[in-house]
Amino acid sequence: MNKGIIMEKRREYMIVLTKDGAFHKAIPIKGVDIGMEVCFEPLSDQGELKFMRRKKQYHNFFSFLAFVSMICLFVLPFYFVADNNRVYAYVGIDINPSIEFKLDKDLHVQGIRSINDEAKRISQYLMNYKDKNATDVIPLFIEKVEQAGLTNKNKQMIIGVSSLQETDVTLLEELKEKSVSLQDWKITTVKVPNEIRNIAEAQNLSMNELMAKELAEKKPMRIQFKNVEELKKEDRAIIQSFYNY
Repeated sequence: MNKGIIMEKRREYMIVLTKDGAFHKAIPIKGVDIGMEVCFEPLSDQGELKFMRRKKQYHNFFSFLAFVSMICLFVLPFYFVADNNRVYAYVGIDINPSIEFKLDKDLHVQGIRSINDEAKRISQYLMNYKDKNATDVIPLFIEKVEQAGLTNKNKQMIIGVSSLQETDVTLLEELKEKSVSLQDWKITTVKVPNEIRNIAEAQNLSMNELMAKELAEKKPMRIQFKNVEELKKEDRAIIQSFYNY
């Protein structure tokens, strides 16, 4: 049985991304949502024909299932936000170390994902980060990076935010305000779609770098990234220059 992250769900099939970066059409699974990691069975050509034959027979059933799924998509995010210990947003920071912070609804750090060796080295100094506000932990991380001499020569920094509530801008605004105190840094903040972050985590990459790659290619990776076009031209240029895309 294969394992991967659900990237798209349809009535007759779902699209799953495996850790090797490959997309697979799989037999749909009940009770799961986009972004969840599941064990799946690839959909064979014969299976596709079977689904097509049943399409009319089960039209009402699938309509009902789609309705229930739609309700879940609206209700579950609010359930997650209601629990202080649940992940509410992800903040990815790329300097030379690349690190990702998992935050709850009060913007307290609940977890850290060190993406490269430099980040693992710095994260050792953040042992007491849990439940501390991100606007305190992130500047501490930057301070440790400077002390370790791991800054790039232009002192550039990319901060990406991927929120479970796509319309929320509170965290991004707070980070921008906090960035004012780092006057000698060139900081670019960007909102990263959840789809890109999920792919980045599956491939153990920085979501900011994957965003830069997507911008450079100027075409979707089988998925529509609705936030890509929201970036200003100057921010795009900085991001692409940072990653040499």
